[in-house]
Amino acid sequence: MTRPLVTVKTLIAQTRQRGAVELPDNALVTPAARDWLSGTRVSVRRVHAPPEPAAAPERYFLGDAAQPVVQTLVPGLHRRHAGLKFVPCHGNMAGLLAALRETCAALSAAPERRAVVVVREGASISCVANKYPRVRAAILGQRSDLLMLLRELGVNLLILERERTSLQQMRAAIDSFFTGPCSVAPVIEAALAGLALAAQPGGLEACGCKK
Repeated sequence: MTRPLVTVKTLIAQTRQRGAVELPDNALVTPAARDWLSGTRVSVRRVHAPPEPAAAPERYFLGDAAQPVVQTLVPGLHRRHAGLKFVPCHGNMAGLLAALRETCAALSAAPERRAVVVVREGASISCVANKYPRVRAAILGQRSDLLMLLRELGVNLLILERERTSLQQMRAAIDSFFTGPCSVAPVIEAALAGLALAAQPGGLEACGCKK
């Protein structure tokens, strides 16, 4: 948190410009400035400091670090989305699931976070991810589906399949997903509230998916 420093020089400059002193309520006032204030009759007005802007929710990107499309996407995503966390996996289901578990645990703790997974085939990923409390995962079929996934289903984990989505489409979908509004339609919210969500994530066999 940034707090303004108030010195004697600051106070004299304000007095000359305004005929009074304004002190933010979170200001750091030097001892010399306090002495100056106590020995002057200049009017002092306390000013409430504006709240600091809330930090953007964390964003995650999962993908096989050896895949050219992932290698191409990561640098640009880092530039456009400050604080993006790249969670790499290494070309096998075990590595992908380990990265997915790490990310889903983070989403469960704070559902306003969002994650994107780029894989060859997304059914198994969706199946496993949706076993986690407060994780809503979905495969993007068409670019036009994205608003529905965000505004009606409140999806916070988006799965992109490499073989059906071009690099340009991926880039546009990820940017929109990371910055777009997210909510759940009331009828869907009511349905979700009535479900008994599993407390622990299931494996591929538990949800009927196979490697």
